[in-house]
Amino acid sequence: MKFLKIPLKILFLLTFIAILSKSWVSYSSSFRLDKIEPKEFFDNFFEIKISEIEISQIKIHENKDLAKMLNQKYKFLSKGRQSFVFASQDNKYVLKLFRFHRYRSSIFNELISSFDLAKKYTKKIQDEKDELYLKTMNSYKLVYENLKDETATIYIHLNKTNNLNRKLKIEDKFKKTHIIDLNEVGFVLQKKAVPFKEALLNAKNDKKAIENLIDSFFNNLKVIYSKNLLNKDRHVIQNLGVIDKNRVVEVDIGRFSLKKDFNNTKVKKEAYHYTTYLKKWLLKNIPASIKFVDEKLIELTNNTNIKSNEESHASKY
Repeated sequence: MKFLKIPLKILFLLTFIAILSKSWVSYSSSFRLDKIEPKEFFDNFFEIKISEIEISQIKIHENKDLAKMLNQKYKFLSKGRQSFVFASQDNKYVLKLFRFHRYRSSIFNELISSFDLAKKYTKKIQDEKDELYLKTMNSYKLVYENLKDETATIYIHLNKTNNLNRKLKIEDKFKKTHIIDLNEVGFVLQKKAVPFKEALLNAKNDKKAIENLIDSFFNNLKVIYSKNLLNKDRHVIQNLGVIDKNRVVEVDIGRFSLKKDFNNTKVKKEAYHYTTYLKKWLLKNIPASIKFVDEKLIELTNNTNIKSNEESHASKY
């Protein structure tokens, strides 16, 4: 029995340390400056294509407006899959700093990669991380080029630059202030939205308000599909928000993709899949709205005008 006591004590100690570590990570939301450092990722270059009209508007307005938006402290709000989210002091904007550490090799992988038997495994893991990184960054690129209004997106920063000239103060969960050089980090700047779930629940007893929100959701979805784009993340309740009181927008923009062979038949299938979770949630929380959702879904799938990629590109530029 004495021989068993020592291993049991060690096991108990390791379990305690693991639980304590996990609890701390959860409580702190695991934010650290090294996790937002791009390092080797800024060796990639993502060319953003925008129209001549947008270029002229940027020259006249955006630099001045952007400077105003970023001339304030941003406070920690939450942690998402792709980014750490900070809200502006005036509560009008959110800054999403990319979690670049997700795409790097783990310490464990680094340790075992020197062994021949583990090389195939570690390469597979890193290849998956590299693919995820490229897909996520390309999603941001697609959104900025095509869906700024539909996602309340103001600005994206995917490449290292030297023209922002802005050192931003951010405050973490423990009220500690950090200063970051925006030229040196990846981020998305969006209008701050009320969570879709919260907006729906607040309007629960107002049939007209609920229908306005649902109508706005489908109008937004119609525009997205008309540009041959879709959001592969179908957690609609968590991923959408409301701006300007009743305008529904996509706020989680890390999983958009271009469908080269999109057509009306495939739109119908995708729309039914995309709204499944929404309907389940509404059925549980606001069942009276389901009939209106079904009507809007039929309207969307019967009237969405899907252009070819060539037509869509030509109409924009």
